[in-house]
Amino acid sequence: MVSILAVPGPLKTFFDKFPLKTFEYVNDEDKAMDYQISQRSAYFEGPDAVQSSKDDVFQLGVYQIVRDSETGVLLASDPWGLFAELSLSKKNNLKLPSEGFNANGTNAPTKRRLQHSMCVLSPRASVTKSLPILVEGFTKRHVRSTESINEILYSRIATGEHTMYLKLINTIVYDGYIVDLLCNVPSNKFCELYAHINERETSITNWVTIQDTKTTILERNGFQIRHEVLSKYLVELKYPIRTPRVTQLAELSENIILETINCLERLQTHWKGSSKSEPDSTTNLNKYQYIDLALVSYILAIAQLGSESVLNQWLQTNGQYLLQYSYQLLKKCS
Repeated sequence: MVSILAVPGPLKTFFDKFPLKTFEYVNDEDKAMDYQISQRSAYFEGPDAVQSSKDDVFQLGVYQIVRDSETGVLLASDPWGLFAELSLSKKNNLKLPSEGFNANGTNAPTKRRLQHSMCVLSPRASVTKSLPILVEGFTKRHVRSTESINEILYSRIATGEHTMYLKLINTIVYDGYIVDLLCNVPSNKFCELYAHINERETSITNWVTIQDTKTTILERNGFQIRHEVLSKYLVELKYPIRTPRVTQLAELSENIILETINCLERLQTHWKGSSKSEPDSTTNLNKYQYIDLALVSYILAIAQLGSESVLNQWLQTNGQYLLQYSYQLLKKCS
């Protein structure tokens, strides 16, 4: 009697010889994905930008990348991302990006893997839904959050007078920038600076993305705590009817922007009277301190807000020294 546990002869023979063939490693390289990433990337330049190993390369994730019309370099659109970009350039002796993938041909993805870069990411790429983030290494990746990046950068700012200026920049100037961005800057410009979508394509998904991005921006840096009621107003749909509440909140927004302008005037007076602003022959950022980079990051970010921005209007008329100082700094690393 044949046991039910016995393996049939033909089947046993098959598995005794299995596998009939061993297959070589299959390259899982996704060229389409490489292309897409490269289309959203900008690469730092200079002899120290290219590394010998992928594990030594970093990538800075930002909301958007914009080209500065004055110098031609590519900048992070958000002041925090721009501060990180300038600081990485200073620390690692790098030139700011001036070219993306399109200027480097079809082989760019392979060549660029060993080069420090900056990439447009969705805020959802971060655990806290806040950018910038810094991705270091390849085999074993280490991701630094926005909070971690800021903590490191702020620790490099000397205590005392510089700490006081940092406090002014990170509260008064920051608040004015956010209010101006969400109150006065058109939706298409906001998408150009903060959302990786086409604002002209009307869809529920795009609307949700824009509102979600605005909400997460308001949650940064304690803004929502300092201005709880105003924060709700800034993400609401704006109706043409001016109720007393809307009028009151609009006046509050104007006062915050006015306070920011007064603060920028004081900062301009100080920087103008400081010897650090005198031109010299250095060709990098060694002359500048991190507090300089922090201020310039906000000035350049405000300059990208467009003609409807109240802060940008002030810069173009009464803040010329701060603009010139910022462009002077950019030219040192471009």
